[in-house]
Amino acid sequence: MKVLCLHGDEQNSEIFRSQLGLQDLGIDLSFDFANGPLQCPNSPTKDASAGYRYFDTEDADDIRKATEWLAARLENDGPYDGIISYSQGAALVSSFLLYRQWFDHDLPPLFRFAVFIGGSVPLKVLKDLGVPVSSKAESVVTQAKLQSGQGREPMLPHTKEARRALFNSDDCFGLNLNKIPLELKIRIPTAHIWGENDALFPASVQLAGLCDPYLRKVYVHSGLREVPQEKKDLDELKLLIEWCAQRATWPGQMQL
Repeated sequence: MKVLCLHGDEQNSEIFRSQLGLQDLGIDLSFDFANGPLQCPNSPTKDASAGYRYFDTEDADDIRKATEWLAARLENDGPYDGIISYSQGAALVSSFLLYRQWFDHDLPPLFRFAVFIGGSVPLKVLKDLGVPVSSKAESVVTQAKLQSGQGREPMLPHTKEARRALFNSDDCFGLNLNKIPLELKIRIPTAHIWGENDALFPASVQLAGLCDPYLRKVYVHSGLREVPQEKKDLDELKLLIEWCAQRATWPGQMQL
């Protein structure tokens, strides 16, 4: 099985490769690490530390352009069975999946599984797709971004609401999942990894809420918004990747 891997903002493919450390998996997977299409300002041009991103803002127009880049990448270098993405890469992947399911709902999925690390779904993308986004949902994400930008821990109200939000389809940090059509639910096997000390974790919970709960696994590590580097966390990440890949081969999965 062939898996595409997309890094976070201001990173590159080699950094992400070293962070994941995907040796000794229990199944046969090959990994293709891609740099984002936009080089970050003031970043070295050819150095191994050069930073890239997929979009400059979370405006729907910017993200649509990024999804076009991803579609071209899949056309040229695919097909891929799965995708692993981190932070901004995960925001791109969630947006790509939702746009395709809404506008090309009669076509089969381009990925059979997805792994999101520090993931999110941009609320402006949901609005662009006609999803009702409450003021609470916007407020939660705005507050979380402010906390993260100031290097602070998650807000206490967010931490208290975390578990209920993950399983409450009426109020997933302000998103009413019952009012979102099936075409805008991600219905392939997914794994969601985030840090309990990541102030932006409510956005990861919102993304998990948009994924089929019967095809979803969640793992919360003790760190921040990062690819966790503790051995026990990396071991768990490998197990989640293996679970997703194996679940994707179940009969009938591709007909979803």
